[in-house]
Amino acid sequence: MRMPLLDRAFYLLDSAHSPQDFTLIFDLRKQPERDRLYAGARSAMNRFPVSACSVAKGAWMWRGHFKLTVAEGSEAIERFIDEPFDLRREPPVKQLLLPGRLATRFHHAAADGLSAALWLGHQLNVAYGFERGQTERSGFDQLALRGSSQSITRSRFAFAGGSDPLRTSHPQRSGLRRWSTICFPSIRRSRGFTYHDLLATCTLDVLRLWNDCSHEAKIGLWVPMNVRREMREGFGNGTSRIRVYANYDRRASLHEKCRAVREQVAWTTKHGEWVVPELSRLMRLPDAILRPLLRNYLKRPKVDMVTGVFTHASTGLANAGAAFRHVERIECVGLLHQRQNLAINAVTHSGHTWLTLTYDPARLTSTDIKQLTQLFSQQIAQARRELS
Repeated sequence: MRMPLLDRAFYLLDSAHSPQDFTLIFDLRKQPERDRLYAGARSAMNRFPVSACSVAKGAWMWRGHFKLTVAEGSEAIERFIDEPFDLRREPPVKQLLLPGRLATRFHHAAADGLSAALWLGHQLNVAYGFERGQTERSGFDQLALRGSSQSITRSRFAFAGGSDPLRTSHPQRSGLRRWSTICFPSIRRSRGFTYHDLLATCTLDVLRLWNDCSHEAKIGLWVPMNVRREMREGFGNGTSRIRVYANYDRRASLHEKCRAVREQVAWTTKHGEWVVPELSRLMRLPDAILRPLLRNYLKRPKVDMVTGVFTHASTGLANAGAAFRHVERIECVGLLHQRQNLAINAVTHSGHTWLTLTYDPARLTSTDIKQLTQLFSQQIAQARRELS
């Protein structure tokens, strides 16, 4: 199957200094045996065949391979995430099994966050015996994306000249990723905004506190958005993005800030900032020409890559199935573009939210991350007080 537009874009943007993959780490109760997990993975590969393919000449080619490694110790997860991911030689999903933990690495060329939840939900449902395994391979399906009669490239809420990058301790980049996670009971929200809006607002305020040394920081967030026609179905890349900005009065109440974020999300959604551009002619170019074109396009100063990446997902939105009742903790180690220094990935499950900060250890030190984590903890505690 020829690679769709978004698949090929993530494949071509992948590099040693900016790996285009993400990892979900589950803490499991009653962990299935390795053979049961492998059987579930084989079934998921049959149901979602792109997950068992490698890339050859701009197309997904079925290989049927799956790599499930067994190890011990938390450092094994770091090594697992640091390994090169070569889609020409291996499929876009691989796993690491540790006592009580399962780490699954997805290349974004094949899957977005919802697809990862669908894949893992099916694997675990089979492994725990809630579903029968699928033995016949499904056909390749193109994921249908929404369109819009309106399309903009810049929000009316954007800052003149673009957002500020995140302040870092060092300029160099290693391509490695480390992460820090905080967990808290889900916060009751008020009228006029969603829980997603609340967490995005807390993130904007934390990054503004972090950056604001001697001037008014211009803080923006890169927020992925599901653009599937069928919102809860379809394996593949059904995610585009919008941007939201901390352009509200910092002295405003939390309710006012959250409603300001909700206004931005509604406006950019209505006016089509998320619309995937039509690049069919460009995508006919060979990889050797298209790869530098894409990378140079995103390096342009006029492209606002904002201050950080923010996502929030709920396992209840993914039709993940009964097996998720055995998941006790979820961490998401995100991907970082070369002009982005911090990814904040939040997941809400069973009344709790896990918020994971992903960073390059060459740019942000452990002391930096400790301070950022403390700021997030303080901001969440303040939000709980204001909304109680």
